[in-house]
Amino acid sequence: MRTRGRRSAAELAVIPIRPRDHRLRPPDDLGADEAALFRELVASCRADHFVAADAHLLACYAQALLISRRSAGDPTLLQRWEKATRLAAQLAPKLRLCPSSRQDAKTAARHSADYRPSYYDLQRDDDAYQGFGQRRIR
Repeated sequence: MRTRGRRSAAELAVIPIRPRDHRLRPPDDLGADEAALFRELVASCRADHFVAADAHLLACYAQALLISRRSAGDPTLLQRWEKATRLAAQLAPKLRLCPSSRQDAKTAARHSADYRPSYYDLQRDDDAYQGFGQRRIR
C-alpha cells in the first residue's frame, strides 16, 4: 500500500533496489539462429511484456520468421514462404508485437489527427527524393 502525504527528503534520497529484470529464455529445442532471433524479439520489448506461457508461441513465431526469410528469394519455395509469412502475421498480434495490437484504434486515430508535420520534416522529405520519383540513398 502507498502512504499518504508527501515523501520526505530522506525517503527520496534512498534508491530502491529492484531485482534484475527477468527476461524470457528460449526453449532448449530451438536451433542457434532461432534462439538468437527469440532473444532479439524478447530484448526489443519491455521485460514484463512476455510471460513464461508465451515461450513456445514466441518460438513458433521466430521459426516462422526464419523460414520466411530463408525462402523469400527462391521462386521454387513460394508456397513455403507464403505459409510461413502468413503464420508470422497471425502470431504477431497474439504476441502483441504489431502496432495495431499494442494500441487502441481510437487512440491511434486521435494521435494521428493531432499530428501535423513541421516544415522541416516536409523539407527533409522533399530533399530525400531526387528527380522522377527515385529515392536518393543517404
